Amino acid sequence: MACSEIDMLSDESLEEDIYSDSSDFYVAIKPQGGGIDSLAEFDLTTAAYKVEEGNNGSKYPVDIIMRVDMTIKDVAKRHVLPFLPAKSLMKFRAVSKEWNQWITSPLLAYNQSSTFQKLSGYFYQRLENKDDPPIFLSLHRSANGVPSPSLGFLPEVVKVLSSSSGLLLCQGKDSYYVCNPATKHWKKLPPPQYYHGSDPAVALAFDPQFNIESFYRVVAAVPVLDHPVVCFEIYCSESDSWRCSPSDCLELENTRLAGGGSYMKGVAYWRNTSSNEVLAFDVKNEIPAVLHVPNIQSEQRGALTQIGDEVCYVTAYNDSGSVFVIDIYGGVDMGLKRSVSVNLGSKKPRTQVLGIPKEECCEVLPCTDSDTVVIHTDTTIYFYHLREQKLETLQSPGRVDTDKRFLPYINSLVTVHNSGE
Repeated sequence: MACSEIDMLSDESLEEDIYSDSSDFYVAIKPQGGGIDSLAEFDLTTAAYKVEEGNNGSKYPVDIIMRVDMTIKDVAKRHVLPFLPAKSLMKFRAVSKEWNQWITSPLLAYNQSSTFQKLSGYFYQRLENKDDPPIFLSLHRSANGVPSPSLGFLPEVVKVLSSSSGLLLCQGKDSYYVCNPATKHWKKLPPPQYYHGSDPAVALAFDPQFNIESFYRVVAAVPVLDHPVVCFEIYCSESDSWRCSPSDCLELENTRLAGGGSYMKGVAYWRNTSSNEVLAFDVKNEIPAVLHVPNIQSEQRGALTQIGDEVCYVTAYNDSGSVFVIDIYGGVDMGLKRSVSVNLGSKKPRTQVLGIPKEECCEVLPCTDSDTVVIHTDTTIYFYHLREQKLETLQSPGRVDTDKRFLPYINSLVTVHNSGE
């Protein structure tokens, strides 16, 4: 029997009949009624038809019979490539003209951006010097690198503000830019109606699933001067315009919000710089809310990150020597759900063979991998995989302090429409 790729699988009720005969079979899709004007008119129930010896067709009448012979190369092209990072896919364009056309097609860009969701690295930037460009810290340079780690393809030096599923939101002198660092495609956004400030509280919201047009939104949380009110201004890529949300937030005790913002599971988040409050905004329904995360010691810096299917607040502290304790808070009340003790001693860099000092400051970085906690110390970034209890390391770009920003990044082929390049 020849190897065949069948686009639609047969019903379980037909499984016995299919495998009881070793002859080749076809899959038929029968339209209901008359005409094939819309997909809704098709009965997508499949049926197997026995092939007569020496006959290329079925012995039964069919409306549509589809059979596609697939090679290993074809299977890899269609079913393996979407699971690879963008840089690896760029290398595979040299395999053949056919592969080049497939890898540069919008369909693969959609499939890959929806499928590949592993953390590829961090865009890191010092905030005290406006002229310092961002730096990309890659977990695996050969597979997850970007062609311009400092985002030099943009028309000016920018500040990185937010990241979402392969896209970055950046701020220039007077403009916002949305870009894909893997493809160097970018778009300059029109000016907003409100003044957002020099380090605005803005979050990029992009969901690749079921979004073949690659539409995204930018949500700005704008405090009203001399009033305890935060209003929201939203940019929609569909209309290429900003609009003011009818929803305001009146529940914040202090409206001083940290610059940038994060987006997870349909909600944008901003930290309050002077309290344990977190401002949340449901992007689809435009509903604001205020969360309260645990108060932690000054040398600890926690982060909102996804653990499993839940958005959690994660902190870490150096307990003794090379032992760190990870605390995971979750639920509506952000109560302690889990505490994990991790020995980082076996992975210490050569300069710290005597152990990590107890007084060393550390911070938890946001992460797109739902099973990983990332701890940044003065010398090392540790990636601890909760399920496997596995530890990986990356050299730290500098000491832990509040004047640095780390944005998690996914190496994606997502398309930026109406791009500048």
